[in-house]
Amino acid sequence: GEAKRIIQTTGGELIASLKLFDVYTGQPVPEGKKSLAYSIEYNSKSGTLTDDSVEVIHQKIISQLAQKLGAELRM
Repeated sequence: GEAKRIIQTTGGELIASLKLFDVYTGQPVPEGKKSLAYSIEYNSKSGTLTDDSVEVIHQKIISQLAQKLGAELRM
């Protein structure tokens, strides 16, 4: 719930859709942690979004999740 709220708050009106589609625990995720996977759809009513503008928003979301929850991006 908290991760979803942070994503929505940080992305603001540019987030058209946000869905948690996977929760995983087990190797290689460290014990006591879980991996959450979200699908985020961005949309702007004021103009076309570029890859660069979406990347800026996406990085802000990742930064906020790290600061507030200690989250780490897994690749």
